[in-house]
Amino acid sequence: MRRKIQRIGVGHVIFLDETLKREGDVDSYSIFLPGEPPYIQTSATTKYAARYDMIAACTGKEVLMPSIYAPTERGAGITTAILIRFIDNLLAQQLRALDRYPLILLLDRASIHNEEKIMEALHIRGCGEVTSIIKLPPASAKRLSPLDNSLFNLWRQRVLAEGPLTKRNIQQRMSDAWNTFTPAELIAQYRHCGLLRRQDVYFDCPDPASHRHIS
Repeated sequence: MRRKIQRIGVGHVIFLDETLKREGDVDSYSIFLPGEPPYIQTSATTKYAARYDMIAACTGKEVLMPSIYAPTERGAGITTAILIRFIDNLLAQQLRALDRYPLILLLDRASIHNEEKIMEALHIRGCGEVTSIIKLPPASAKRLSPLDNSLFNLWRQRVLAEGPLTKRNIQQRMSDAWNTFTPAELIAQYRHCGLLRRQDVYFDCPDPASHRHIS
């Protein structure tokens, strides 16, 4: 899989995935000046706090505009229908605007990632630049996806950098944090996943001596 992505080139590979934040989320640690109370006030502290989901995508050169859904919009969770609406309303026109051919869309194996419906939605919107969809091998997203691996972790840190999330600020903070990523940061995450050309595709093999990989 890495070799295939390397041949395509990072500017032509789009990773798409979903993530979330909850109202009341705060950073796991903070620094307080002497005399300040060692706690942060927050509006909600349990796993039942309002959940806001984000669908996001990126290439190795740019992040694409995300879509963020409040609890009333997402219902029980992100579904294939919601994902298709995201493609209709945002993703297809953004991919056309890249003026880059061909484009390959990489997805994990979540049940909402219906390849046939996604490709149909892209083509209905005139996005012929996407020529194929590739599903990542089982249990490989942590090693192969810049989103699942690192970008979403960096994003969560930036979302929380200015204090607790509230119903008033959460969607703006989620969007603003995603849009801060620079091309240099994206390339660093693609490199971390071994996706750049001429990288050793077996660099993270736990036992290269016994596996005897052939490059």
